[in-house]
Parts: sequence; structure tokens; C-alpha cells
Amino acid sequence: MIKGANDAPWTSNMRNSTVIFILSVTLVSILDAQSTCPARCLCYLDRLPRTIACSKQGLQEYPAGISDIVQHLDLSGNSLQEIPEHVNSLVDLQYLNLARNQLTALPSDLRGLKKLQMLDLTENNLKSVKDIAAISHLVNLKILHLSKNSIEELTSLSNNRTQSLYANHCSIKELNSLSLSGLPALNLLSLSGNPLRVVLRPTSDSLRWLDLSNCLINYLNPDTFERLTSLEELRLANNPTLVYSTRYETLQHINLKRLDVSRCNLDRPGLHGFPALTHAKLSRNIIRILPDRIFAKNRELLQLYLDANGLDSLNKSSFAGLTKLEILDLSANALQEVHWSTFNENIKLHRLNLSYNGLHEFPNLTTEAIWLDMSTNLIYNFKSNVLSNMPRLVTLNLNNNRLENIPNNLESNTLKNLFLRQNRLVQLNNESFVRLSALRNLDLSGNRLTEGIDPDLFWNNKFLQAIQLEDNPWRCDCEQLYPTYKYFMESQATDRTWGLVLISLLTMVILFGSVVSLRHAMKMKRHARLERQELERAEARERLRLLQRRNQRLEEELLEQTAEPRIHPLELIQPPTYDEAVDMPRLAHSMEALDTMSMDNMSIQAIGSVDNLRSKKRRPRRARKRSQSEDNLARREERREERRRRRLSLERNNSTSVLSETNQLEESSQLTESNAEIAIKETERTRSRARSICEDGDRTKIKPRPQTPSARKKKRRAMARNGHSTDDEDSELDQLSTRLNNKSNSSIIIKKLTREPRSGRRPSPQESDF
Repeated sequence: MIKGANDAPWTSNMRNSTVIFILSVTLVSILDAQSTCPARCLCYLDRLPRTIACSKQGLQEYPAGISDIVQHLDLSGNSLQEIPEHVNSLVDLQYLNLARNQLTALPSDLRGLKKLQMLDLTENNLKSVKDIAAISHLVNLKILHLSKNSIEELTSLSNNRTQSLYANHCSIKELNSLSLSGLPALNLLSLSGNPLRVVLRPTSDSLRWLDLSNCLINYLNPDTFERLTSLEELRLANNPTLVYSTRYETLQHINLKRLDVSRCNLDRPGLHGFPALTHAKLSRNIIRILPDRIFAKNRELLQLYLDANGLDSLNKSSFAGLTKLEILDLSANALQEVHWSTFNENIKLHRLNLSYNGLHEFPNLTTEAIWLDMSTNLIYNFKSNVLSNMPRLVTLNLNNNRLENIPNNLESNTLKNLFLRQNRLVQLNNESFVRLSALRNLDLSGNRLTEGIDPDLFWNNKFLQAIQLEDNPWRCDCEQLYPTYKYFMESQATDRTWGLVLISLLTMVILFGSVVSLRHAMKMKRHARLERQELERAEARERLRLLQRRNQRLEEELLEQTAEPRIHPLELIQPPTYDEAVDMPRLAHSMEALDTMSMDNMSIQAIGSVDNLRSKKRRPRRARKRSQSEDNLARREERREERRRRRLSLERNNSTSVLSETNQLEESSQLTESNAEIAIKETERTRSRARSICEDGDRTKIKPRPQTPSARKKKRRAMARNGHSTDDEDSELDQLSTRLNNKSNSSIIIKKLTREPRSGRRPSPQESDF
């Protein structure tokens, strides 16, 4: 017991894992299948049932790329001649439509289609059921369509689960005892439109619905359907030569409930062989007479249709025994009279149709009918007491008769609808409708009324709602028509008042509902706005948090970075290597500034430079006043320092927003000190290198020719255009050259360039400090 208890959770977990795995695999398969769809097809794999529709596309071959997860596949209306074997890969297929193709057979093996429930092979080139023998492998097939094929018999057709078979308009000529032997679960069989002549005791314990209409059946023996023990509905309509009942015997079945033998060749009903029959349709036969108690054995009959048979008379007991009959249709016959007690025993009859007959007088019937139709007869008169034996009559239709007047004191407490259209009424008597207290609708259109209707005619018809008077030859006399007009207008005004009241109530209800809906919508909108604002605040807080984290990270990276000294061009004795050239800063001055150096009041200029050759032709530069040059240099130095501080503050504000101004000043002071130390070291190295160059090189002093103002302006424009330097940098270079030339000792002072050209590579914050 303990072991079983411990194993139960493990089994449950395994089951849940298996279900999750299957669902995952199914979902992945659906997503993969949605990405592809066969050419000229429509795929709906994202909804249930998963469908692929390829109908009427002119396909001559089975389309490739059909997903394995499809449930409904429609290939109808194409020119397919065969179905390949790999159709078995559609393991989830439930509905397969192959109608209106050119198939001559099915694959020999269909075992893979285990979920297929409906197969439609209508209008193909199938010659025999042997060509579709593979349907026996379809273990869940319920509905099979074989209509409009050239199949001649059903004997070899086999499937243990098929419930409905449609084989209409085929070439089946015989239905025998072996025809349904391979279909043990068959419930419905439709063979309409076949050249079927012989029906020899077909056998089936499950068949309930059989359609043999529009065939060529001539005669049915009494025991023809006795082996169809569960048969409930049989259709034999439109068999022009069919006869199943004679004077001595008739067709029999103890469980049959519905029978349709309209448009056949019956001369008698012949229903006494169906004791359980509830619905019988015998329309359009040649039944001329109904003997007494001919339906005595059909006590369960509810609906009986005998229209268009040519009946000329009814006996007083023709329908005796039909105590459950509800609908009786005797229209389109040749009845001239009906006995008053013909329908006396039909106590549940509520619809009786006697239209399109030859009745001359309104029969004084005794019936429980609720709806009585006697239109299109020859009735010209009826008595005032004809409705006294119809205690449940609600609707009476006397249209298209020959009535000339309505009798006085016509009495009925239940009659609500009276139709007298297309008669010959000339006038209405004052007592015609007095005793029709329940009357609501009255139709007098299409008669011969000429004089206005006296309103006193309807003084007792309190429930009258509609009167139809069109298509009458009224005489235009205001004295006669005005009272009628006034009566109808007052009635209409009363109805209009009630209508206005109802409309007002409806309007109030709509307004109240609109106000409530509007308030609810405003409340929901306000709630949504508050939620949206709260969400925006949360997003703003999250963005601020992320920004602080990023700034903190940038600050840490900035503090960790160390300054990498670059190589100054004056420190090089020979051409630099590639790595040294990469580390060198960009030149902020013209190349001729590098070609000339002053040492011990001597000018050293490299030979071979194009700029040097050009400089020989220029005039010597006029010396500036020392005080003015120093003042300009001081002002430019201050402006340069101010721009550097602004750049540093801007970069630090972008990199971190949380550093205080005090920290920024301390950091800038530290950087300034480190820059000064590095500048001193570079100056010492430059002096030593310059001494060695002066000792080894030529000591001839080359003094550049001073530039004219116009040449200086041209140079500034060129440098501004090319992005090399500015006037501040040129003045700085001039100041440096002046100082070098005026030095009495052999030292060379080179000031570090603190600003690089506007174009080209920008230094990092650490590089700009050195």
C-alpha cells in the first residue's frame, strides 16, 4: 500500500509531462505548417478546424506541401486522376472532399487516415465499388458520398463504421439482400435518381432512413422491407408506375413512421400495413375515393396529405379512427360536398385545407379545426349558424369565392381573422359583424363595395385592428365616405396615442441606458487614464534608475582609464614607424613650423621641403612689439583655458550627472598638475634632442621671410578651409619662434599645443589634459 501511494504522484507527474510534450510538439508543428502552403491553395491552419482549400484550381496532380496537421482538405472541382499513397501521412484528417474530379480508383492502402470521418467522391469516374475497396481501412468513416458515378451495385462495399451512404444518380438497378451486408452500422441510405427497378428484401438491422425516390420501381411486395427492422422513414416519391397495394395485400412494416409516395400511380392509400405511421404524404396520385374507415388501423397518424388526387366526395366516416390527426390537406381535388360529420372524430385536428375544390355551399362542419381554408371554391352563400359547430376556429379563409353578402348575426366567439378577398360583396349589413366579438383582422379588398361603410357596423368589435378595403369601386360621395374616413382616423389617432406612449417609454429607457453607459464609459476612461499615468511614472523611474547606473558605470570607467602619452614629432630623429605614427597627435600648425627651429639665435631649416623652397621667396616677417605680442598671447591663453574648462565641464556633465561641482574642480586641478609635470618632462626631452641635432647638423641660420598681410590672410583662409589651425594657433607658433630666436643661451623652449584642429580625430578627455 505504501509503495502504491508513493508511485501515484510519480505516475501523475509522468502523465502531465507527456501531455505537455504532446501539446508542445503540436504547437511547433502548427507554427511550421503555417509558414508553407501549397500553390493555388488557401490555408487556414491557425483556426479550428485546420483547413486547406484547393477547390476549382485546375489541379491535375495531387498538390505537394500539404501540412500533416490539416483536418479539412478540399480538392473538389479539379482534374485529379489519382491520389498518391503518401496521403496516409495526414493523420489528423477528418474531412476529405474529392468531388468532381476524374478519379478512377483510390489508393490500395488508407490505413493512415485513422481520423477520417467524411469522404466525398461525388461525380468521378468510378465504375465499381471494388475500385474503392480501401475504404474498409477507414476505421472512423461515418459519411460516404458516391453520387453521380457509374457504380452498378453496392454488394462489395464494406466498412464497419459507415452510418450514411449517398449513392444518388448512379447506375444501380437492383437492391437485394446482399447489397448492404458490408455496412452493418448504416443508418441512412439514399439511392434517389437511379434506374432502380427491383427491390428484393434488402437486409439491415440498423437502417432507419431509405430514399428510393425518382427511380423506376414498378411493384413492391408486402414483405419487401420486412428485413429492415429499424426502418422509420421511407421515400418512394416520383416513381411514376409504382403500385404497392392491391385489393388483397399491401406493403407492410410495423415500425415505419414516415412515408412519402407522392407523384406515383396509387389508386388507393394502402396505409393499413403501417400501424406506427405518423406522417403520410399521398399527394398527386390517382386516388378517386376514400372508403369508410380506410385509415382505421393508422391510429398514430398525425399528418395526412391527400391533395391533387381527384377526390370527388367524402364519406362521413372516411377519417374515422384518426383521433390524433392534426393536419389534413384535401386541397386541389374535385370535392363538391362534404358531410357535416366527416371530421367529427378528429378531435385534435387544428389545420384543415379544403381549398381549390368545387364546393358550392359552405358546409356546416363539426370540427375542432383552428385554421380552416376554403379559398378558391364556388361558394356563393352560407348560413349564419355555419360557425356554431366550430368552437375553436380562429382563422377562416374564404378568398376567391362568389359570396354576394354576409349573413346577419354570424356568430363566433373565437374567430379573429376573416378573409373575404376577391368575392362579390356589394354591401355590408349592420348586423354582419356584431357577434364576432373577437374579430381583429378583416379583409374586404377586391370586392364590389361602392357606398361608405357605416361605423356602427363595428360597434361591438372592440379588438378590431385592421380593415383592408382596397380595390373596390367606391363612389366619391363626401356625405357617405366622410363618416368612414373619420372613424378610421379616430381609430388611427387612438393607435397613434398608444404608439406615442410606447415610443416615449422606449425613448426614456434608451436615454437612461445611454446615461448609465456614458457614466460607466467615463469612469472606465478615467480609470484607464490613471493607470496609464501610473505606468508612465513607473517607466520614468525605471529610465532614471537605468540612467544613474549608466552614469555610474561611465564614471568608473573614466576613473580607471590612465593617460597614455603620445609621441611628439620633435622627439623623433628618424621617420616614425606605423605604430609611432598612430600614437602621434595631429599637427595643429603648418608643416613649415616643423621645418624651422631656433637654437642659439640660429635658424635651422630642413632642406628639400617644398614649403621651405616657397618660403625663400617670401618677405621676412615683421617683428611685433613685445608688449603687444605678450598681451595677445596672454588673452589667447586665457580664452584657450576658458574653452578647455568649458569642454571638460560639458564632457563630465554628459558622462555623469551626479558629481558635484567641488569634485569637478578638484579633478580638474589634479589633471592640470599632471599636465604640467608631463609638459616639463617633454620640454627636457625636446631640449636634449635639439642640442644633439644642433651639434650634428648644419649650423647655418635660415631665417624665414616675413609674410605680407595679404599672404597671411590667404594662409588663414586656406587653413580654415582645410581644417589645420586657427589664428590663435598661428600667433602661438609665431610667439614660440620669436622666443626661440631671442634666447641667448642654446636652449629650445617648445610649448605643448593645447588645441588640435577642428577636423580630424578628437582627443579623449584624458588626452586633452596633456
